[in-house]
Amino acid sequence: MKVKLLFLIIILTALQAYSQNASTYFPASTGYKWYFKVTPLDSNNNPVTTLTTYRIDSFAVVENYQQLLASIVLSKKNLINLTQNAPYTDSGFYNFQTTNAWEYLKITNMLDSTLFDTLGFYQWIKSLEKWYNSYRFAQAVNSLYTLFQKDTTVSINGTNYPMRIKVEARRLNDQSVSTVNGTYTAKKFVHYFNLSYMFLGIIPIKIFEKPDTSWIAQDVWFIKKHSPSIKFNLDTLGLPYSISIPGDIMELVQPTIIKNISSIKPENFLLEQNHPNPFNPSTIIRFHIPISVNTSLIIYNITGRETETLINEFLIPGIYEIKWDASKHPSGTYFCKLSAGRFSEVRKMSLIK
Repeated sequence: MKVKLLFLIIILTALQAYSQNASTYFPASTGYKWYFKVTPLDSNNNPVTTLTTYRIDSFAVVENYQQLLASIVLSKKNLINLTQNAPYTDSGFYNFQTTNAWEYLKITNMLDSTLFDTLGFYQWIKSLEKWYNSYRFAQAVNSLYTLFQKDTTVSINGTNYPMRIKVEARRLNDQSVSTVNGTYTAKKFVHYFNLSYMFLGIIPIKIFEKPDTSWIAQDVWFIKKHSPSIKFNLDTLGLPYSISIPGDIMELVQPTIIKNISSIKPENFLLEQNHPNPFNPSTIIRFHIPISVNTSLIIYNITGRETETLINEFLIPGIYEIKWDASKHPSGTYFCKLSAGRFSEVRKMSLIK
């Protein structure tokens, strides 16, 4: 009996490990931020480091979206640097059900709207944007699964073409990925976006396939993405179009700059005195935010000239701290100004080298 019981416990433990909830791969609470560098790939899929830009994603809120409870991630993209003053311009939506992570798929993000609208099926593709079971953590490794498949007829320059759009995915073997935050054992997924011409209405002739790879780490979510550059033409349709879709590599670039250090909601706005002060060359700045509000934290020099923008984003209630590295600035007196809605406060700081 003891042997059978032990065997049962082992089996149940193994099943529990195998069917780990997908939600454990996402950050536990709002306020989490990801900092990425995005490096374009040329037509031969070589990195073009001179054109690297930056991206900040922010886990903003959990609320209903298109009939599902969504963890909503806001994004600001194409930044020159991570302190650039820029608004959040895009959103990602994720829903977690047992071992599956659902994503509200924005297919049109992958496409050139001007080109595909000219071809006459941009709006048709856009109609396919909805929730899909994108990341299946219990899926057998290397087995392909279909998110959706849709056949339709598209009219281009007065000629009707039977077309098929299909999105498939595959979970690959877990992979160890080194990042600036350390090394993670990550889940690895590839999503294939396919567009085919249906010859005689029944035989799919692939026009192009775009495989995008994602690496997902526990408690962190995406730590790396790779979207290759692809080239294709529409000779199959007798159309004089030769098209290149650029790709890129997205990687974590540095640890979180701003930290939410307390889950307790403060009663009032407050900018604490930095510590240490005087300092050389770095100091910690802590502040309190009692309501959700657009917040900026800016450093000025003794002449009142803006020296550096440390924060310019929407923050939820909490106590935050940020490290300012002033190694590139000369010794002297600096002022730190916190602005949040109608509130503002200034602290004097001394850099002594």
